[in-house]
Amino acid sequence: MMDKRQIRAEAIRQRQGIPADKAEALSEGVRRNVEALPEYSRARVIASYVAKDREAGTRRLIEGALAGRKTVLVPKSHKETADLTFHALSSLSELRTGEFGVLEPPEGSEAVALDRADLVLVPVVAWDYGGGRLGYGKGYFDRGLKKKGKAVSVGLAFESQRRDALPQGPMDVQLDMIVTEERVIRFGRTSFA
Repeated sequence: MMDKRQIRAEAIRQRQGIPADKAEALSEGVRRNVEALPEYSRARVIASYVAKDREAGTRRLIEGALAGRKTVLVPKSHKETADLTFHALSSLSELRTGEFGVLEPPEGSEAVALDRADLVLVPVVAWDYGGGRLGYGKGYFDRGLKKKGKAVSVGLAFESQRRDALPQGPMDVQLDMIVTEERVIRFGRTSFA
């Protein structure tokens, strides 16, 4: 089995090879499947990454959640602590380029504890049928997910990002659900009340 670094490099290279229009169409399928979730419908507070490159897109999901009067939290990375804080967003226009070239909430915006969220949308580089997720290798989201309380963690990914099995370490946090352009896979670790 390849190690995490090799799998990550291969998965990112493969995802970057998806033409932009196809990635947008796949992202639209992911969005529809997320918005059809009962957990999404009932959620009052949604935490979501802001997609970059060819990640499963979140822009329309964020816009739809805001239009539906949901509170949307987006992450801000802190390189010095290798941690994330989440901040309420009222418009995508508030976002500014932050660490790693990712759009983030502006300096001075108030942080909100992640355990206030009902649903946490998580970026995925690769995923497996056991709820394993491979991210970018810095552990930001894994550390963040340990603070999610009862929120349901949902990895957003394309079918092409699936691997048979991913190596997992003690710091890795398993997802509660994966949503792709084709389906929803629940791992049975939590229920949304």
